[in-house]
Amino acid sequence: MMNDMKILIAKHIGFCPGVKRAYTMAIEAFDKNPQPVYLLGELVHNHQAVKMLVEKGARLEDEVERIPDKITVVTRSHGLERKTRKKLLDKGITIVDTTCPRVRKVQSLAGELEKKGYTMIILGDPNHAEIKALISELSSKPLVLGKDSTDWGKKLNALPENKPLAVIEQTTFPQQQYLDFCRLLKEKNRTNRCLIYNTLCPETEHRQNELNSYLQTGKIDIVIILGGKHSSNTRGLYLVAKDQAPRTIWIEDPNEVEKSWFQPNQTILIVSGASTPDCAVKELVEKIQ
Repeated sequence: MMNDMKILIAKHIGFCPGVKRAYTMAIEAFDKNPQPVYLLGELVHNHQAVKMLVEKGARLEDEVERIPDKITVVTRSHGLERKTRKKLLDKGITIVDTTCPRVRKVQSLAGELEKKGYTMIILGDPNHAEIKALISELSSKPLVLGKDSTDWGKKLNALPENKPLAVIEQTTFPQQQYLDFCRLLKEKNRTNRCLIYNTLCPETEHRQNELNSYLQTGKIDIVIILGGKHSSNTRGLYLVAKDQAPRTIWIEDPNEVEKSWFQPNQTILIVSGASTPDCAVKELVEKIQ
């Protein structure tokens, strides 16, 4: 190891329980089926995790139309849109639905709130699979507020003041942005007729809070975040780190590590997204060493 360089690894690392469950279900589907098993889109937002499944024989396809009839298809952990489920069933396909139980819980909650007459506000990326699946469960169009908070106020003002509102979040939405929105509601005096549900995944919060605790010691020189660039929960970690750490580096693959990043006597903290395999974290540590 370079002089007295110190490597710290966050406690909450590798696959979260929801991803672990989805991955196990996918592996079981390959073991049970002799014919090719298809993944409909990336099971999780991590290239290495998906590559591990492809190496086991999975075929990756984004379009239902390009998947053969009457075979087994493993769907994403982020949820499955109703229209996509219908298309699969119409083709006689056996669906292995790996939707995370926490995501499913948010879908049920949203449906109940809509039935009670609430106008739904969803904090999340409208292009994310989880949000698309969630919207497909609702009868009316919700107000989706994405990562760009600059137009939140304007969109909030456009909602009728006499309508009761209910706020839920994408499970992997950055905690800081959730808190910013709660503050905005107070500023605009919209909290009276508004129910706010914290539907952020506890695992996402644990990882962000743990990262915060490390950074508040003032002893971390570099934070290396390992996870998919299209992963929402990994992006949340990046937002926390880049505001506080002297240096933050976000990589998708341990092979991206460069010797020039490090100096003697530095303390390096490694954190990972919830869909990053444990073996990738181990490989990253070995590369740095």
